[in-house]
Formats: sequence, structure tokens, C-alpha cells
Amino acid sequence: MRRIAVVLFALLVLVGSASAAGGKITISPVVDVSAGGGDQLSQNETPIAVNPANPANLITGANDWNYNDGCAVNASKDGGKTWTPTLPNGFLPGITTFTNDPTVPGTGAYDAGGDPTIAFSPDGKVAYYVCQAFDFTSPFDIALLMNKSTDGGFTWQRTGLVQISTFQGNGTSTGSNGKFADHENIHVDPTNGNVYVTWAEFSGTQGTHSPVYVAASHDQGRTWTIDKITAGNVKNNQDQRVVTDASGNAYLVFDNGVNGGKGLTVLYASKSTDGGTTWSTPVQFAALTNPVCVFPPGCFNISGGQFRAGGSYPAPAFDNTRNRLDVLIADIRGPYAQMYLYSLKPDLTLDFTTQIPGGAGDHFMGELSAAPNGRLDASYWDRSYSGNALVDLTYATSSDGGHSWRQARVTPSGYDPSQWGVPSGSSFRPFIGDYNGIASTNTTAYMTWTGVAPPQPYNLEIEFATATP
Repeated sequence: MRRIAVVLFALLVLVGSASAAGGKITISPVVDVSAGGGDQLSQNETPIAVNPANPANLITGANDWNYNDGCAVNASKDGGKTWTPTLPNGFLPGITTFTNDPTVPGTGAYDAGGDPTIAFSPDGKVAYYVCQAFDFTSPFDIALLMNKSTDGGFTWQRTGLVQISTFQGNGTSTGSNGKFADHENIHVDPTNGNVYVTWAEFSGTQGTHSPVYVAASHDQGRTWTIDKITAGNVKNNQDQRVVTDASGNAYLVFDNGVNGGKGLTVLYASKSTDGGTTWSTPVQFAALTNPVCVFPPGCFNISGGQFRAGGSYPAPAFDNTRNRLDVLIADIRGPYAQMYLYSLKPDLTLDFTTQIPGGAGDHFMGELSAAPNGRLDASYWDRSYSGNALVDLTYATSSDGGHSWRQARVTPSGYDPSQWGVPSGSSFRPFIGDYNGIASTNTTAYMTWTGVAPPQPYNLEIEFATATP
């Protein structure tokens, strides 16, 4: 019922499009990806991957609070109009000891999984899915596991997953000493197929120090070179991602809490010219005025009821047309949080910075992608449609390297994220995920995000739409 209502509302109210100076942006009807199979529990953190050989083939995923408590996976072969169902088998095999049937054991060894990240090989023949897997009891084993699909995400390995993180050798990554690999992100170089996975290692034994690691593979994930990128005074790092340029150079972007936590926050970039074997000393290219921090009870610096989400996480993309590394970030430099773009030259010096125009309301948790033709696409939470009360998704696009932007509202209606979330004991925890997803072709932007559906408050959903600039 909800899917039909959303589609009708999108067609009648938005008429599938939004007008802006410079042309019309067409927004497709919103599709509830994770409703299939009768799912009524939470999914959040929603990457999106588009098959470069067949753009009708899409894969998304999520943290999944169904019985398997692992990483969700949904695939489409018709450009996102329909998706494989969430229940009973819409989860990544080889991660947890559970399935969604209590009588059927899983094929993995861990209690839970999360932080999904997905990418395709350049020829579209291999899809990579990295999921953080961990145990709830001592010694709190944790690993970053890579699964592969050779049929566009419709089936996956049940055994033989590759473990990327190796904190203690012998295939074991134990978190009992405070080590915890977090916010992993995958990128596959579209020119040469090199695979990059980056993460932050939170380590209680090192106080507030959380170094950034990058693992690089030149053989489709069979073997890896792992580098510790940050050390010494560059600490409290997280929210790391890698992108590459047309020459195969790789760029790492991350944020750094100089004073710990989310105090003074600066942005760093590092570069590798040898396929991730070595990396340059990180260069600071920005200092934020007041980064959005929505991580209660530790911090919550926007208005309204409190909830956890991504705030000022840097989102990079490489514009090969203009040879620029672009980074999207949220910052509070007035009454509201707004989205800002930093454009860096290949030597990591700053070319320019600009604000994406926005209305009276907070804008945060942005995603950025670059189409092969140089068009920049962004999505972000936008509270300006509701007097700064609800979250909606906005799409923004630039055809001149980020100097000017056009925008369109994606969601037909917003919701109050403090009233929705994930199961937590006998209640719920307001948590709508730390990231959404966006990917671009020359004609289309593909977006996924955390939406909602009855019953409230647990039924967070993966939602999907496209934008045609």
C-alpha cells in the first residue's frame, strides 16, 4: 500500500520533475527497495553501485536489523524499478551465523555485520561488497570481509570471503584490546580495476588516536597491500574515502578531530601514484567552522529532537573533465548547516570553494559523484521544506565544475528522524544511518537513502530514485 501511495503522490505532486535555472531536472517516482517480502524492520546506510557495462543493473545494501543482523543486499535488473526482496534472503551470505529463519543457520562466523559498501569492476563482471563483521562477546572479534558476485548482485559467495583487515595476523582481528575497524569504504578504479578499501581503526589502547588505513588490490581482491596512512599528530581520523583519476592516481580524503571528538575539525587529502602501494603525507585543505555533529548523547548541534546520522562527513569525487578532486562537506557558518564544495588541483592545493545554494533550514550528510562527462551530482538531507523540522532529500547538479548548481526535491514528503530508528532493547534508538548513496552515469544520477514506512518507529527503509539533469 505504501509503495503505491508514494508513487502516486510523486507523480501527482512532483509530476516527475522540478524546474530550475538552466534546465529541467526530472526526478523519478520513489521506490521502496526494502519493502519486498514483508519486511517491517530497520535498514539504514545505503550504498549504491551501477554496473558500468549495464546501467540497468544496480545493487544497494544496508545495515539490516532483521534476524540475520547483518548486511542487506538488493539487486535490480531494470534500472531500479523493481528489486530483489529483503525477506527472506536479502542479506549478504558468509557474514553472520544467522539467516532470517531461526531454524536455518547462517554461513558466516560472526554475530552481526554492518557498514556496507559496494562497487563494480570496470567490465561489470564482478561486484564487490565489503561488510564489517563483529561479535558481541569477548574477545570481540571483528573483521572487514569482502564478498563477490559474478551475476550482478543476484547471488553471492556463501564461503571463502576475503578478510581484508588483519590486526593480529593469522586471519584474526580481535577487538578486545579496543581495536575496531569502522566506516570502511570501497572504490574500484574504472580505468585499471584496482580495488581500494579504506577504514579507520578506533583503538582504546591508543587513547583518542584513530589511524586511517588503505588496502589496495591489483588482482580483484585476492591479495592486498595495507598501508597505515596517518600517525603522530594527525590523529582522531575517520570518515575516509578513496577516489581515482583517469590516470590511475588515487586520492584519499578524511576528516580529523584536532581536539578529539568533534571539536575543531579539519579535512585532509593524500595521494598515491603507484596504485596504493605508497601514499603522500596528508595535506590539510580545509578547517570547518562548526561541523554538524549528530551523535547523541555525545553531541547534537542542530535544532529539533535528537537523532544519530552522518553530519559533516567529507564526500569526494574526481572530475576527470577538469582534472579536479572535489569534496562535499556540511558546515554551520550561520543559522543553519549548509553544503560546501572544495575543489582541489591534482597536487592537492585548493583551487576554489563554494556553497551549494540552500533555503532556510539545515543541509547535511551529503553524497557526491562525478559522471564521466564531468557533471557533478550531489544529494543531502534538507530541512528547508518543513521549517527545519523534517528531513527530505535534495538532489543538486553542476555542469561547470561546481561553480553553479541546480536543485530539485527528491522526496515527496519528509519525516522526523527523532521519531524513527533501530531496535534497542525494548525500545528504539533514533539512528537513520551515517551515509546515503549516489552514483552517476552521463545521463542519470542514481540515489539511495534511508526512508520510513509503517509501522513506526522501527521500519526504516532503503528508498531509491533517479534524477535526469
